This record gives sequence, C-alpha cells and structure tokens, in this order.
Amino acid sequence: MARKTQAERRAAGKDVQRTLRGGDAGVEVDADAVAAATEARLGPLGSFVLDFALGDIWSRPGLSRRDRSLIVITILTTLNQLTQLRSHVQGGIHHGLTPTEIEEVMVQLGGYAGFPRAIDGMTTARAAIAELQGVAELPPSPPAEPRDDDQRSADAREVMGRLSANQPPGGPGVDMGSFAATAGRFAFGELWARPQLARRDRSLVVCATLTTQDKPTELRFHLQGALNHGVTAAELEELMITVVGYVGFPTAVEGFRALREIEARQ
Repeated sequence: MARKTQAERRAAGKDVQRTLRGGDAGVEVDADAVAAATEARLGPLGSFVLDFALGDIWSRPGLSRRDRSLIVITILTTLNQLTQLRSHVQGGIHHGLTPTEIEEVMVQLGGYAGFPRAIDGMTTARAAIAELQGVAELPPSPPAEPRDDDQRSADAREVMGRLSANQPPGGPGVDMGSFAATAGRFAFGELWARPQLARRDRSLVVCATLTTQDKPTELRFHLQGALNHGVTAAELEELMITVVGYVGFPTAVEGFRALREIEARQ
C-alpha cells in the first residue's frame, strides 16, 4: 500500500469514526470534535486509536466496513469487553449489519466462546440496538426452531461436508466419548444450520473468536472451512490485521502463522 502522511492517516481515522457514529446514515457527526474528544480523554492512546486502529487498520480496502464490524463485534464479545461492544454494535448497524445478524453472532458464539460470554454479548447488543432505535427495549426475538435428532444429524452431516472439504488427513478431531454426537448435533446441526447469518459470515465469526482465544488447531480447520465458504485468503489476512488492534500483536502473529500454513496448502 502507498505510504501515508500523518495528516492522511488522521483524516482516514476521522472518516472511520464518522461512519461508526452513523455519518453515512444521516446522523450529524462533527468528526473534528469527536477526534479532539478522543485525544482529550485518552491522550497519546487516543492518538493511536485515531491514527493506527482507525486510520491504518479500519481504512484498509481489503475488507468491507460491514465485515470488519462483524469481526470486531465477535472479538469484543469473546473478550467480554462490554463497554466497547456497545458502541461497536451501533457502529455495526451503521456499517450495514442488521439487528438479526448481530444477534446471530451471539448465537454462534454460544458454541464457540461459551454461553456466559454470549449471554452478556446478547444482552449488551440488544440494549445498544434499542438505544439506537430510541426504544426502551427490543421486542423478543423468536426462539429457535424445535428440531429432533434426525433433522439435526442430517444438517450436521451437510455442514460438516462443506467444512471438511480440502482439509488435510487427520484434522483437529479428538475423542469426546459419548458426548461427541450431542456436541456435533448442536454445533453443526443447529448453530451452523441456522439461516439468519450466511455461512461465510459464520466462518468469519468462528475464525475471529478462535484467533482471539488462541486456539490454533481448531483455527486451522476453520480457516480452511472459511475458504470453502467463499472467504478469500486476502480477507482472512485482514481479519488477522484487525486482531492486531483489538487483541494485540502476539495473538495476531499466531493467527497469521496458522493462516500461512493453510495458504501453503492451496
């Protein structure tokens, strides 16, 4: 990418702040005032938020702002960073995510980051969306469709067939004893089979949470699964670059290491 002046990085960072706050959705946003308030509140950290996290990372063209919001919402939920999550849920709405898609991120994370974090994420997300809509609370979302084990097993086989394509022999499998069938029917026959979020997006969510949790074995499997679902290698690189800003360099380096191994097999 072309080198930028500091002024160009700052301008790019302010533009991301503007869109996160709804500047492209008809909301009046004074980008200069918001940037000044960020530095007044956080000092040099605020400068790096503007120039590096927003100006360098968020402004990269390899991933849409909608998809980067999806990844950041996943990371913040995984880390249980609920204050930041609240603002990024609203930013995700401004970037084109729907309330249903954001809720579905939390549903997917129930299986991949655990129910406690997913519940906190769902509660925070719904409150943030209600605030954005100017209502006290959102109406209840419909419950999951009741499904018997035959249907769950059939859907799990279909999902695993796609995820498992082009995987190396062996894979990340481990003997989970008698619980394996129960786990598989839930993860693949219920979570992955839900239509409320595209499988490409579910792959981004799962790769983001596994990178954040530093789970390289499972991550390698799901990086290949993401490629099977239409995510490009360039988009997965952007996912890891986003992790730099929201989880830190060490975790992102491990994610890049796993990604390079997958890329070497293509």
